[in-house]
Amino acid sequence: MRAPKIIVVGAGPSGASCALAILQRMPRAELLLLDKSSYPRVKVCGSGLSPHALNQLERLGIKQALARETRASITSLRTIGPGGGELVIRSGQEAWVYPRVEFDHRLVREAVARGAEFREGTKVTELLRDDPGPGEARGTVRGVQTRSGALEADLVICADGSPSRFSIDARPRTTIQTIMAWYRGAGFTPERAWMVWDRALAGYYFWVFPEPGGVFNVGLTIPEDAPDVRRLKPLFRELCDQYCARELAGAEQLGRLRGHPAVVTNSLGPLSEPRALWVGEAARLVMPGSVEGIGFALASGLRGADLVHEHFSPYHGFSALARRRHQLATAREVLPKFWAGHAFVQAVRSPVVRPLGRALSSRRIKPLVDQALLKLLGQEQRAAS
Repeated sequence: MRAPKIIVVGAGPSGASCALAILQRMPRAELLLLDKSSYPRVKVCGSGLSPHALNQLERLGIKQALARETRASITSLRTIGPGGGELVIRSGQEAWVYPRVEFDHRLVREAVARGAEFREGTKVTELLRDDPGPGEARGTVRGVQTRSGALEADLVICADGSPSRFSIDARPRTTIQTIMAWYRGAGFTPERAWMVWDRALAGYYFWVFPEPGGVFNVGLTIPEDAPDVRRLKPLFRELCDQYCARELAGAEQLGRLRGHPAVVTNSLGPLSEPRALWVGEAARLVMPGSVEGIGFALASGLRGADLVHEHFSPYHGFSALARRRHQLATAREVLPKFWAGHAFVQAVRSPVVRPLGRALSSRRIKPLVDQALLKLLGQEQRAAS
């Protein structure tokens, strides 16, 4: 069998990890990795790597190498509930903050070292398709159109983030807006993250994450249907003043405020066609509640690479059975977590549950809240008090 020609659209965590994992399994594959940006590039993200994300880096075989590089660790989490209750969680598990400007570039370099061709500054404008056959809604994918010309491929992997330009998912979108800034010289506790479920954020949260070099990133997540979503910058400043004015006094803001939407889900849309595959945020694989996408992006890239290695034929593409099995395996892995995240958001938004926020630190309820938050963040061990 000849080696397949594969195009991966998008060089973020899902695309780069998928490319790297494919080449680890199929070193003869001809793989072209495309991204509209020039790397390294700034990405709006808290940059937290949960234990779930670190497990995926272990599977990729690069966690130890990354552990020797500049990053920040999170050893505790300060949480404030919608009713004002506060607690500090120490999970005993490892979590990192690895700035996306460096992390994404590192994954791309790993993929290139394995044999990928990387073309940055290349915007893909559409998927090329054959004419649809009788009874088909759309023709078979045969490549991509870029601003500089058409590129043919046996397989196209869409990893272009959220919302995906090439999505075939017709479901209504549930969009979460984010806005954030970076600060140097702030008075936050090193290695401690913050998550604040303020009522104005309608079930979502304000965050503080430590980064290397004494930098902290500060931001918020808010659903698009929240009353305050149209005033993100004033809301961000108000929450900074309310929760961390003392810590930010005298701190230097690095650059401007930045924002980007994320699309979350508590169900699963289509992930593949005979010659196309969607991974990461392009497939809406983002956790409701925490809006954690990096771990799911890495895991999705790895699952996609497994599917390509085990079931893709450059002559016939993916079989219907292989695609169905991939859909079911992904659903089994992610949906219980997504349902838990969705339930957490609904509980925080509920007027019945909100008053319990003041009781977060009570001895009776604290272990239960610890466990709920750790599950939300992708951590499995029991929290230590």
